Amino acid sequence: MSLAADARDAVRERPFLLASLRAGVVNYAAAAASLDLGDDDAVAAALRRFADDLPELEAETRDVTVTMRSGVGLVGEDIDESAGEPVLSVAGVELGGGGPLTAIIAEGEVSPAFLGAIVSRLDAESIVVDAAGVAGDTLAVVVPRRQGAAALRVVEATSETFYT
Repeated sequence: MSLAADARDAVRERPFLLASLRAGVVNYAAAAASLDLGDDDAVAAALRRFADDLPELEAETRDVTVTMRSGVGLVGEDIDESAGEPVLSVAGVELGGGGPLTAIIAEGEVSPAFLGAIVSRLDAESIVVDAAGVAGDTLAVVVPRRQGAAALRVVEATSETFYT
């Protein structure tokens, strides 16, 4: 495999670097040194060529309705199974009403990539994500109760400026 192919593979293993290349905000020498693939000047040149071939990041707005549901918990631990419809269910683990958490629910133009952007932004705001999932046209992010309002604002802001 060529050094250029190795550089592209290394970038794809680091989504933050791929997004930075697409945004045009990379110090190529520093990025090349961090990849540790050999001749830093050659790797930096390969990164520049790769960046030229990538589509630029574009901001778009997602048409979603965002709501907050307080009092969510793990069925079987925090709440009993009679609490009604689950807010989120993953591989048999369910979160439903009656617990110490808050669910932020977005309905509409959602996707796994949109969820990824939300989780990244929540992490940047130091908001703990206890659970998250997307299926069909519904997305749910579960956070500690006290962080619910802040998480709601992050999800709404992400829907207004989502980078693809």
